[in-house]
Amino acid sequence: MLGLAGRSYIVTGGASGIGRAAVELLLAEGCSVTVADLDAAAGQQVIAAGPAGGPGRVQFVRTDVASEDSVRAMVAAALAAHGRLSGAINAAGIGPRGRAVHELSAAQWDSCLNINLRGVFLCLKYQIEAMLNSGGGSIVAVASASAIIGNIHSAEYCASKAGITGLVRGAALDYAQRGLRINSLLPGATDTPLARRARIDNPRIVGTIPVPMGRMAAPQEIAAAALWMLSDHASYMTGSCLAIDAGMTIA
Repeated sequence: MLGLAGRSYIVTGGASGIGRAAVELLLAEGCSVTVADLDAAAGQQVIAAGPAGGPGRVQFVRTDVASEDSVRAMVAAALAAHGRLSGAINAAGIGPRGRAVHELSAAQWDSCLNINLRGVFLCLKYQIEAMLNSGGGSIVAVASASAIIGNIHSAEYCASKAGITGLVRGAALDYAQRGLRINSLLPGATDTPLARRARIDNPRIVGTIPVPMGRMAAPQEIAAAALWMLSDHASYMTGSCLAIDAGMTIA
């Protein structure tokens, strides 16, 4: 156990993939969780699955992370249900379109940046405000190994994820002496519904980056690292970008 029992967390993108795995692990730790996702049907499935937390310790809030009003309401719902906010894992995001830069439309660029980067900014803004009022805590933003190494036909995605790492570094300094830690997680290839769809929709991307361990991560492997970063075991860690990537960024 990581000593997280009794704390309250938000997980964006919590209805699938890394986010859903994080929800399950947090509930197993004895936490209260607000699951935030745009996909209401999938979010309700998470609740209906009856995870280890039991009734009353997990709620779903439909959230569009690119909308300031939606994010503000999501944080307010977490406070209303659980009294305080101890931290968050911000995992909501979309993948690349599988196009070279000259093939991208401005609307496609804006969509990726609005969800992946603006979305993290808005979540940090309102989560930090709530956490400062209750003594601080810890936030993990899920970026990507592609923030460091890049990937073919994925420039908008790489830019959005690199932006998250810069946002996290700057924000971490703003709150380093106020009891609030902010870090980012850089997953490598992970077997999520988003990744499966990307492999089907964008075959030009598949196999373009070597994975030294020769396999994709299970979402639980990435989520476990995120929970450690939330915990007091990582109490001297802020502004860091932790790669969990089977060696992709050093290959």
